[in-house]
Amino acid sequence: MQLSQESQPSHRGPLVQILHLEDSGPDRELVKLLLGNAGIDCEITAVETEVDFVRSLNQESWDLILSDFSLPSFDGIRALEIAAKACPSTPFIFVTGTLGEDIAVESLKSGATDYVLKQRMTRLGGSVRRALNERAERLGREKAEADLKKSEGQLLFLAYHDPLTNLPNRVLFQDRLMQALSSAKRREEKLALLLIDLDQFKFVNDSLGHSAGDLVLKQVTERLERCAKKDDTVARLGGDEFAVVVGGVKDSVYAAFAANRIKEEMAVELTIGGTRLSVTCSIGISVFPDDGGDSEILFKNADAALFSAKENGRNQWQFFTPEMNRRAVERLSTESALRLALKNNQFFLEYQPQLELSTGKIVGAEALIRWQHPEEGLIPPNRFIPIAENIGEIVPIGLWVLKTACAQAKEWQAQGIPSLKIAVNISAVQLRHGSLPSTIKKVLDETGLAPEYLELETTETLLLDHDEKIASQMRALREIGLKMAIDDFGTGFSSFAYVRRFRFDTLKIDGSFVQALNTGPNDTEIAAGIIALGKNLKMELVAECVETEEQLETLRSLGCDHIQGYYFSRPLGAAKFAEMVRSHYASLPPEPAGLSATEGVLRGLP
Repeated sequence: MQLSQESQPSHRGPLVQILHLEDSGPDRELVKLLLGNAGIDCEITAVETEVDFVRSLNQESWDLILSDFSLPSFDGIRALEIAAKACPSTPFIFVTGTLGEDIAVESLKSGATDYVLKQRMTRLGGSVRRALNERAERLGREKAEADLKKSEGQLLFLAYHDPLTNLPNRVLFQDRLMQALSSAKRREEKLALLLIDLDQFKFVNDSLGHSAGDLVLKQVTERLERCAKKDDTVARLGGDEFAVVVGGVKDSVYAAFAANRIKEEMAVELTIGGTRLSVTCSIGISVFPDDGGDSEILFKNADAALFSAKENGRNQWQFFTPEMNRRAVERLSTESALRLALKNNQFFLEYQPQLELSTGKIVGAEALIRWQHPEEGLIPPNRFIPIAENIGEIVPIGLWVLKTACAQAKEWQAQGIPSLKIAVNISAVQLRHGSLPSTIKKVLDETGLAPEYLELETTETLLLDHDEKIASQMRALREIGLKMAIDDFGTGFSSFAYVRRFRFDTLKIDGSFVQALNTGPNDTEIAAGIIALGKNLKMELVAECVETEEQLETLRSLGCDHIQGYYFSRPLGAAKFAEMVRSHYASLPPEPAGLSATEGVLRGLP
């Protein structure tokens, strides 16, 4: 979703009443400051002792309770027990620096809503907002249930419909789908199941708030109902996922028409509180009886088609194919195995040397992760890295890569191998995790590797992310003294402004441009333009996937600084890499007349 802000209305209601059990004055002030910065209008009453805490609970009504865990006269569990008896429906959040994992689990089981460590106080605003929203929703549901107790029909409606949109919920939709299938079987007709997912809907909730998100969902509901025929069923399955059963489908073309009608209706801009939104959606389609004979199979296959539509760029519809099912099963298997791969020591690193063209010397290496699956063998990174990013496993895997690569680089230095710069790939997920700079600093301290010998590589898609957290993480990484490289340059949506924004040291030319050198009239010009851009920004240039002498000569003539690729060396294990570097430096010949150092080195290779 894309948005442009015209105005930001202010909605102020009654002040949120918060009881804060905390014996530290500075911590109380910090909580007040953070909640104010988060835009939570509240009145905070602070108490320190058990007596004052009990008195406050009995005398006042509270919207939220915040509590430290370690208190002078009693602990947080006791405070939670007291609050649970006095006001069981009031959210209770621990704000503490001493909560271990076991105690945290125990506190949540005992009724705590959440816990926020004082080392990560930036979570406080979001945690409080969620707790207040959940309380408001719960109170709303409780009030609705109380009001509707006299009406069995109204209660039944709530049981089978989504309270926000009044659409059938998942339970009722399943029943409607089975009825439609029975009818289609009797009439020997086809029907289509469309699963619809709003693209980047989380962006609306995060940027404009859940109230704005609810308004979007209501308008989306109106549009879906306009697109549906009288006998079609439109439902909200949860979150930003909707479903439509389209009956009387003569063939797949009719289903495509229905999906395209929805896609075009969604594309019409809407306005929420002065903010213009462009809403797009991804749609997965399965057709009865072609793609399944019962509701469960149709759902599974439509979901596979939806995943494919999202994976291939979103804002589109796709029909289910058997290939999608195979890929879905494969992905689930890979995801399951990936969660255990690090624990079972199935990863290893290889290192591909980077050659300096002006001297012919090896000046660096890129650390490349490999996964040796016990049954499938070697699984390529382009298959498991996106999955690792999607399920969050990239954070521990990335940490393992950093530790292993830095330790290996330091070990090579100890062995007398000339100091080399080691390049390690990082993802936007690791940067969003929020602790990458401190993690890397700790790794460098533990391994003893100086920061100037570590280079972090990230792809240019990161440049398009306007998340301030990522920008601040990038600045913190540079302050450590690390080198920063932009990888696969030219394959996405690069711009001069984005490249300047993050101040990279190295620009890596994507292998697709290297492979295209000397194959067409404009291909060399593209590479030349990228190299000129890097030179103007005072960046070093590294060409990837160099496989022929002709490519090397062209890159050198264009002013490229370094190369890596099979022409010089494949990625190697640590021992073979060290052996190759020693042999390389031992055999460096003096430069013969008319022969560059690079040519001399390369011609001396086996």
